[in-house]
Amino acid sequence: MACVQVYLCSNPEESVVERRLLRQRVFPRLREYCRCTHGVEFRVIDPYEAADPQNWPEEKERLQMLEDCRKNSMGPFFVGFVGEQYGDANLPEQIEVSEFQCVLQVCQRMGLRTDTLERCYHRDENAIPPSFCMLNPTGNFDQPGVQRENPSEENNWCKVLPEVRRILHDVVNQCVQEGTMTHDKAQKYFRSALENDIHYAYENHSIEEIQRCICYVHKITIPLKPNGVPPEQQTQFHRLSQLRDHFLPSLVASHKALVYCTTTKCNRFQGYTPEKRLNFAVGLSEQLHTDLKRLIDRAVSKERAVTVDESGQKSLCHIFSSLYRIERAEVEHVKSYLRGKNTIFPFILNGGPCSGKTVLLAHCASQASVWLKNLNPEIIVYFIDVNNSLRQLLKDFCERVDSSSTSVNNIFQLKENFKRLLTSRSPSKNPLVLIIDGLDQLPKTDVQLDLTFLPESLASNVKLLISITANRRAILATLKMFYPDSTLFYELQPVESKSCSQLLTTRLQESNRKITSGQQMYVNQAFKKCSVLLYMELIHRQAIHWNSEFEITENTLVQEVHNNIVLMFDHLERKHGKALVSKALSYLTMARYGITAVELTDVLSCDDEVLACFLPPGDDVPLILRVPEVFVETLLSDLKGFLVLRNILGTQTLFWVSRHFPLVICKRYLCLEETCQKINHVLSDYFSGFWANGTAKPLINKGMEIPTSSGVPQNIYIDRQVPSQPWIFSPPFYISTAVSPSTRTYPNLRKLYVLSFHLLKSGRIDELGNQMISQEYLQAMLQAALTDELFLWLEKTSQLVFPRELQLLHIILRSSECLLRNKPAYLPTVLQAKLLPFLSVFPTLEECVNSARSKGMIPQNEVYTVLPPIPSVPYTHCTLQGSTASQIMQSAGSQGGTVVVVLESGTAWICNGGIFEGFKLTKSSNLQFTSVSSSENIFLLSTHCGKLVLLDAGVNAQPQEIETQHRENRENAILEGVLVSADKMFVWWRGQNIVSVFVDRQEHTQLHCAYEITCVSCSEDADIIYCGQNESSVTLFDWPNGKLLATFTCPKDIPLIEIIHSEGDGMITCVDQAGNVFAWNLEIITEPVLIGENHCTTKDEVLNTDQNGDNILLICKKQQIQLIDIHQINVLDHFNPPRGKTFKQAIMDQNSRFILALLCNCPFLLVWNCSSGQCVLSLDTANCQASKLLKCGATYLAAITSASVLIWDMDLITASALGPKSGKRVKMVAVGSNGGSCYSADGSELVWKWAISSGKVEARFLHQGYVESMSVSGDGNYLVSIATGDIYVWDTNSGENIHRISGSQAYKVLITPKGNCGVALSETSPSRVWKLQSGHMICSIHHLLRNAAISPESTFLLGLNNGNLLAVSLWSGNVSKCFSCSNRSDVVAFHSLHGHPDYVIVASASGTVYSWRLTEDTICHQFKLPDSSLCQPEIFSLSSDGGYAILSISESTINILDFSNSKLCSLRTEGPVQQPYVTVGVSGQYVVYICFSSLVCHNKSCDLHEKPMLVVIRLTDGETVGRFYLCKNPSTFTVSEDLFVYVGYEDGSVGVYAVIDTKMRKSWKEDGQSPTLLCPLDEQLIWSPLINPNLTWVELPLQLF
Repeated sequence: MACVQVYLCSNPEESVVERRLLRQRVFPRLREYCRCTHGVEFRVIDPYEAADPQNWPEEKERLQMLEDCRKNSMGPFFVGFVGEQYGDANLPEQIEVSEFQCVLQVCQRMGLRTDTLERCYHRDENAIPPSFCMLNPTGNFDQPGVQRENPSEENNWCKVLPEVRRILHDVVNQCVQEGTMTHDKAQKYFRSALENDIHYAYENHSIEEIQRCICYVHKITIPLKPNGVPPEQQTQFHRLSQLRDHFLPSLVASHKALVYCTTTKCNRFQGYTPEKRLNFAVGLSEQLHTDLKRLIDRAVSKERAVTVDESGQKSLCHIFSSLYRIERAEVEHVKSYLRGKNTIFPFILNGGPCSGKTVLLAHCASQASVWLKNLNPEIIVYFIDVNNSLRQLLKDFCERVDSSSTSVNNIFQLKENFKRLLTSRSPSKNPLVLIIDGLDQLPKTDVQLDLTFLPESLASNVKLLISITANRRAILATLKMFYPDSTLFYELQPVESKSCSQLLTTRLQESNRKITSGQQMYVNQAFKKCSVLLYMELIHRQAIHWNSEFEITENTLVQEVHNNIVLMFDHLERKHGKALVSKALSYLTMARYGITAVELTDVLSCDDEVLACFLPPGDDVPLILRVPEVFVETLLSDLKGFLVLRNILGTQTLFWVSRHFPLVICKRYLCLEETCQKINHVLSDYFSGFWANGTAKPLINKGMEIPTSSGVPQNIYIDRQVPSQPWIFSPPFYISTAVSPSTRTYPNLRKLYVLSFHLLKSGRIDELGNQMISQEYLQAMLQAALTDELFLWLEKTSQLVFPRELQLLHIILRSSECLLRNKPAYLPTVLQAKLLPFLSVFPTLEECVNSARSKGMIPQNEVYTVLPPIPSVPYTHCTLQGSTASQIMQSAGSQGGTVVVVLESGTAWICNGGIFEGFKLTKSSNLQFTSVSSSENIFLLSTHCGKLVLLDAGVNAQPQEIETQHRENRENAILEGVLVSADKMFVWWRGQNIVSVFVDRQEHTQLHCAYEITCVSCSEDADIIYCGQNESSVTLFDWPNGKLLATFTCPKDIPLIEIIHSEGDGMITCVDQAGNVFAWNLEIITEPVLIGENHCTTKDEVLNTDQNGDNILLICKKQQIQLIDIHQINVLDHFNPPRGKTFKQAIMDQNSRFILALLCNCPFLLVWNCSSGQCVLSLDTANCQASKLLKCGATYLAAITSASVLIWDMDLITASALGPKSGKRVKMVAVGSNGGSCYSADGSELVWKWAISSGKVEARFLHQGYVESMSVSGDGNYLVSIATGDIYVWDTNSGENIHRISGSQAYKVLITPKGNCGVALSETSPSRVWKLQSGHMICSIHHLLRNAAISPESTFLLGLNNGNLLAVSLWSGNVSKCFSCSNRSDVVAFHSLHGHPDYVIVASASGTVYSWRLTEDTICHQFKLPDSSLCQPEIFSLSSDGGYAILSISESTINILDFSNSKLCSLRTEGPVQQPYVTVGVSGQYVVYICFSSLVCHNKSCDLHEKPMLVVIRLTDGETVGRFYLCKNPSTFTVSEDLFVYVGYEDGSVGVYAVIDTKMRKSWKEDGQSPTLLCPLDEQLIWSPLINPNLTWVELPLQLF
């Protein structure tokens, strides 16, 4: 974010009111305007903002601030106020020796005292040239409220200064008269600070620079009193007149300077009253506000677009390379390496801390293009710091070198791409130079450096340079082992002390300073002990303030870098105050990606401890108060050189040039965790905008409470004037659209990048979670192209708060990643399509979907969901990095949703829901795993060498090895199972008869059984364990007492696979491998009694069992699934697989309502309703054959494939299974004009009634036969359907079947617009017209009419007969009108005009379009199509006003006839359109169609491009009103008159969508509703038909008439 930085120049004594008014009213408004309108920052530096003149900066500091504003400000940089006061002369801070001696001589000749001048000025030989320098008794700016060491000395100094000014004024004038001093040289003794600032801003600058300045001149005319002006003020008035009446007007004439002059006339008696002053201040404020806005707008419009260095690496390289001041021999080694042709290994540079590695590599990067000038090299530099990560480094590099890598996020793929780009770069390409500084600074490299991303060798035109710190010896040794044949390891040698001394001399000379020979001697001795460049810079900061009389001893210069940094901080605390310095340094260090100067002032103002120091004396507390910008600017000026501006994310932030400053700051100020949290808390409040928009913040500081009469202290509330922090900056009242994304909105990148970080660090986890589910935050992140950053934060936050909600949100966004990257404005559409249906499961996410349509965020023109269908169940497809060469061998899941898999290669990986990349166990690098088992949240892994590794997924702890006994018997043994209860753990192995008992993760004892142990269970207190064995026997142990309680054997002698212990019933249930179930009574535990058994009739072996604790046991075999009541030991139900399929595995959901089954050779996971036995859902397994299902507690379900893990949320599966749908393809959707309900039919006996507002299935209409057709009356009161020849008339409100008419032989029923009558169309008998309510027939129509339709006024039945268009009276059944083409061409299509009911548009086979007026039977030739094939009768449809007609569809083109302009139009669709899926909406202003996108998406996780989309086009201007990506395949759709779209889907569900068009005032105000779920055990409301027809029409053959 660029910055408008303005220096405010004035005479402080006469501008107090004006400046205070500007600070409180104008500058905050301008800042908000700049941020929201242009995305730039605004800052004003008023050097006189401090109340105490002792804290005003000196002239050198002021002019430096002004120069910084000139260089760094975008647009205006200077505002000057010139009034009636000129101000005191600004005494020169330094006078050359010869000049000062001349002044003393003249002073003596004039008889004036010289001791006053000699007291104020002392000779300093360290100045170049030697000079007399003014002394300051305090030597610093003391912080307000801090007691000064010697106040009386300062008071004396203030008394002396006027005398010094008077003496110098008289003496210098005399010198000018005598000719010993020139007039120009004498000006520095006479000029005030006001004139110095104005001259510095305007003199010797171009027209463009001067036009960036504004100056306001205010003249006050007061008739002089008789005594006139005192003589001592005449000189000041003369200089003021010269400034405002000559100098500034001359600039207006020559440079078109912006100078405004105002005159205020005053009464000689009243003078310049406070009222007049306030009126002038108000007017000045408004004028300044207008002028600055104009200048800022003009500057922004001229600003050229620049490439944003998001990572800030280019800016860092420029900064570090500018610090290269001493030649290093290692540069030649780098130069030789870059020019070498046979270098296949990287250049490794190591050196000690502060040795200059970073500066050297930055210098080499800046020179590489010169060294390789004929080769045009591509140079990429990375300086690693705490904000970097390996993923970020690899991704940024791959995207810069290979544009095709932009969508790659998998860390393994990034590593492979990185190595590929470095090893196989084409020889025809320019050389690539990659520099990575501080590889050892990557996160977690202190444990183990990840070198798997480094290539073993480099391409001939690739150069890789890496630097590491020498004290990381393990990393250096690892690199040497990785490149054993390389000779390119260099150590950076220390700088010679002589070079440091020479550099110090040079640096002092740049500031016109030097040191004495005695001082130099001690400096040389210090450099011999420490010759680090940073140490030299710190010594330079001290030496620049030494005068020639300052004595240096051995103890004066402190050794080591950190000690000198501490010394510098001590000096800053004495000068600026400890509170200000400590907090400023803390914020500078803790702020992520640095902090800007204006942000630093803001957060310091929000810090109560700092702001308390700036409270004015007395009891009056201001309502508005900030830390003065000048205090912050002066502090930053003292840190200049160590604190530099870094351009990152388009913003210049302050950045420590050396990491040793943050180290010292953390040790000195941030050693307590509580302190760090407070700093992050203030930063979080600031970037969240908590105290913005005039919100007063309480001043919480010890001793700052205001006592009240009640004795209860009252807090002080102060507005800190911090800016608002919207996620997206947008001008006031500005609204973006989805079709044309706004170019005038700016994502608040600072907030997007840093707020989440500081919320996390301050422990405000709930706020972080709420932020993640904010649609405004998601929209801003996508608009700012921070998709990857968003995914990382969703992953990280889901592990702390809202785990399942954020996992679902992450899955949905990732599955739509391709669309959202290209079109962020479609985020609401994606959330409505994929998240809205699941709000009943996660109501916390409601705000994320139904967010208020705030300005600039949600598009106003759109297609909005009213009733969403249930989409496919979202899932996490967790891939294993680099596991393609090895398949998954073993897997286990925990109750919390964690899955651990063991590969054939012996490595173990961890997968979690919502995280799309598995990660390897750290122990995997040293151990070869053979198997894994789990119980609750504990995983136990076995290794080839017999070791056991335990992982507690519940606490995210590191895996730990468990000490076991008898390891020699367990080598290569496969872990069969683990059982955890409290602090006890039971472990058994395949093929062994031993159970190991662990207490507190220490092996306690071993239990031996007679046979191989196959399953284990335990009592509730885990003191008694039950061991099932291979010979169908069960052994009971009281292991704490070392007792064997009992052994019994189940019938059949088949190995047991499951033991279920029922604590309250005193029984256990045993299941053997054949599926037989045995129940044993354990009331007398030493004498178990068999009380029940169930023998399985099928011969297959049991594949798996499942039990949820509700006494229902599932037993899965290949050919059957059984549900058994373990109390009654009887079969409740059984399920067979689909024909030709066999089961592989099956489990139940938590409530035993659904069975989830895995079938052989089936790429889907099927879900059955236990109560109905119907397959209600199929789960996609990413086109992979799943080999195993894992039930992870009650929350998650995992499917294991050969190389990946798929994880679902069980509640989402349940919601999808319970979602209202018929299960069959919707064939018809009908709706009345009121739109409150819609009806769907799928060809079965049922018609479904859907309540649109509630998302509920209100009822179902049952028929005695398959429904063939249906219609709804216009008022929605009647539903007429046809089933097996019978006509059913339903009252939709009561559900009563009013009439059931037989003998109609109708295939379709039409209802008149008013809903009074119906027309039963028949092809084999007469079509009949009858009254809906009574069922009485009005007349019969004896003509067979095709494509029949009722006229808008319910007068005629229109239809095609033998190539003619007939209009048959609905009252008599006779033909009233007949339309025939004059050219003997057949009529192929027609359409009535709803807006003009007398007219019918007719299309002939020859391509001619007519209009036919029924009442007058007149024909008008309207339009001749160039090609008769352009009109497709089955497509032909017309708008109600007759303005447009849809003629035909050809692939991705819709042909439209514009009647009003008599022209043929072609509408290019966004993909292929199928013929049933196009129609014209209301008033002829919209065309609505469904198509499949023609875009090709290569992202496997993105599924929206494969789905159809609903598109609405406004025909009047061709603009796309909106588009909606449907979640599944439609089967039919219709558009109502009020522009609602009703879509029927293949699975029997229905979706309703509203078209919102603000331009045409079409809107829908209600938020979408999640569909009401159907309970499988509840009886749905079904309205039954009449048992027998109550009306019968006599069948009369058509040929008899």
